[in-house]
Amino acid sequence: MINVKSVFLRIVQVFLLMVLVIPGVASFSWGDEVYFVNGDRISGTIVRMEEASLFVETTHSGEIRIEWAKIKGFSSTTPLTIELGDGAQYKGPVKFTEAEGLQMVEPKELIEEKSQKETKDFSLDSIAAINPMPWFRYNADAFFGGNRTAGNSETQAINASTEATMRFGEHRVGLGGRYNYGESVDQVTARNSRGSLNYDYFLTDKIFLGLDELFEQDSFQDLTLRSSTSVGVGYQFFDTQEHELAIIGGIGFVHQDFKTRPTIQSPTYLWSINWGYWIIPDGVRIFLDHRGFKDFGNESTALRVNSSQGIRIKINQHLYLNFAYDIRFNSQPLFQTKKLDEAFIFGIGMEVGS
Repeated sequence: MINVKSVFLRIVQVFLLMVLVIPGVASFSWGDEVYFVNGDRISGTIVRMEEASLFVETTHSGEIRIEWAKIKGFSSTTPLTIELGDGAQYKGPVKFTEAEGLQMVEPKELIEEKSQKETKDFSLDSIAAINPMPWFRYNADAFFGGNRTAGNSETQAINASTEATMRFGEHRVGLGGRYNYGESVDQVTARNSRGSLNYDYFLTDKIFLGLDELFEQDSFQDLTLRSSTSVGVGYQFFDTQEHELAIIGGIGFVHQDFKTRPTIQSPTYLWSINWGYWIIPDGVRIFLDHRGFKDFGNESTALRVNSSQGIRIKINQHLYLNFAYDIRFNSQPLFQTKKLDEAFIFGIGMEVGS
């Protein structure tokens, strides 16, 4: 019998694999260095510079904040976007030497048009920001995957999803949809779908209020429509092109319509974790999209979890390969159906964004 403990054990196992094993293979990505006025230096990944502070992601202390006045220079093997006081922006890797100071090699596509490499010199005083976030950002992707086997057994599965996120000022809006279908020996084994809508309002750079709406349908759970509406408070630990991590907790209300049984309505608790990290910048990304509900009303005390975790490998600027392990858990299923649905999904997707 599958219980709650076994479900979370599976999630933890996959999570630890992504966090501990895979980043270890790509440890070479921590190639930036910051040099201090007092002679010290640290290694990590430069995240951004704003409001006279430099933020650096380190292996030992996470993201740390360094006063700009304490810095003598820095170097970066990955391209940085540097904005000067006059608004001009330059992008490229940066090197630092005592003799020459800060220098940036021009972007590769410009170098190829020139007979020799050119550099741009900077002084620390001239830099207004590093990797500044634009006021309006968006990201949208569509994914299609599946598999088919033939011979002693015949199975096939189709998985499709789409997501879009917009961030403008203090506001963030997200839309998403997913469809899963499975068949074995001409018998349908899975048919479910879900859609989501969420809105976040940032009170500070890190703290936000969230409104979340989730719609679910599942033919094998006799579920015509489950609507989960919730509000909560979240914390945005990281929000950069390289690293995203946000958690949210709150309370809500669930309305469930079934084909053959009465409607169920109950209050619920909500928690979610959204994490993404480029272990190889703009090449390989690991992700976790976890959302859970715990009903506490008279009509339902069910625990429900949707969790998707995996790895994304970019093919080119817009196309990527996706490998994911999906979990759908319901502690109170109908008609003696299984509590846990799990799937290993692979396929190809397309992504656009700013």
